[in-house]
Amino acid sequence: MMGGGGTPDLEITLRSSESPVNYAGESRTFKVTVNLNSDVLRWKLDGVVVQTNNNPTANTYYTYTDDAVFGSHELKVEAEKDGVVVSKSWTWNVDRVVNNCSNSYLSMSGEIYIEIESAILYERPNGTYYVHVDWFVHGCQTTNQRAANGEIVLPLDGPCCQMIVKTGVSWDYLGIPGEPSPYPPEQVQEIDLCSGDGSNTFEVQSRECRVFVELHTECFAYPIVGGVVIPLRTVVAEESGSCYCSL
Repeated sequence: MMGGGGTPDLEITLRSSESPVNYAGESRTFKVTVNLNSDVLRWKLDGVVVQTNNNPTANTYYTYTDDAVFGSHELKVEAEKDGVVVSKSWTWNVDRVVNNCSNSYLSMSGEIYIEIESAILYERPNGTYYVHVDWFVHGCQTTNQRAANGEIVLPLDGPCCQMIVKTGVSWDYLGIPGEPSPYPPEQVQEIDLCSGDGSNTFEVQSRECRVFVELHTECFAYPIVGGVVIPLRTVVAEESGSCYCSL
């Protein structure tokens, strides 16, 4: 657009994400440019001036950095030139950590290992909650050891281990009398290897909840009978286990 006398209108361009979300205590940097040499840039956080840049030049990056505070905020940038003021703004949503936990499980047989590396409960400014879970699993540990000892031969025509990992969250919550509170659906991953990791996120209704990771594994090999390898792929071990931690 052109202003009076063919002069371009003053414009601000936001150079970072429109609605950034991060967590309380973290730092975030916002960037803008203006299309014309101007008199001043003013940065306003929730209506309060927090920074000014005098005589900003056209097409140059200007930044504002601040530590996130829990809540929903407006960060507005105003550019002024010859008494003309234009502005643009971000909605800055900042979640916070409510609680976290971790745990690990090793089966008595040593066949499977499950680790909840990190389970974090977050709260949003609107009062809703969600849980993010990072996990690691390892299966067929004893089977691999037996192969190393020469008792069995691992198949070459496919995976020696097939695992099913279920991740979920449950909680004690009284909803409508006589009706159980629904839990978020489990999230299921199938892994055709002897180890794997992943991340899952769940919407939850309560600050007090329990995270679980369940592992079912089947281990395949060629048995050795009388020193002879039997070329029949066989399940030589099958086991399930669970790991929990509470938030």
